[in-house]
Amino acid sequence: MSGYSGYAKGIRIETDKMVRAELNRVVTRVRSHMQNIFDIQFKEGNMSLARAAKQCIEECDYLSEDIGKSIAGMEHAFLSGQRSPSNRDLKNLIKHDHDVIDMVIKAVNLANQAEDSISKSEDDSKQYILQTTQKIASCKGFFAARATLLAGLKKK
Repeated sequence: MSGYSGYAKGIRIETDKMVRAELNRVVTRVRSHMQNIFDIQFKEGNMSLARAAKQCIEECDYLSEDIGKSIAGMEHAFLSGQRSPSNRDLKNLIKHDHDVIDMVIKAVNLANQAEDSISKSEDDSKQYILQTTQKIASCKGFFAARATLLAGLKKK
């Protein structure tokens, strides 16, 4: 992600907003691929693939909602009642951010493969859709753990 500079003093909230915007952008790409699959498969009467794509769309919507509602980054600790983050806290948060972004990028790759396999009439399309759904569901849980990391900084 270009412009990512970790959680240096003075730019923590901006960094947090940037991470969440990137996650939302990538989840929207997955949703778009699944919406294309759903529309085409529904029109063709292939309800098995359409239902699988619809389930993935719903998981994407849930993840987007979680991203939108998540707590924002850290205020200045002295003014906000937060304890100051240690280097270990910041390192964990940065690693977590990169891991979550990697997970959603893998979900985009799976969604691309699903759409590509459908266009080539391959038999593994449903498998790719289900893997994409699983990856997005995992991202949802992993993103929730990020809130736990940030919440740990709220105690003073």
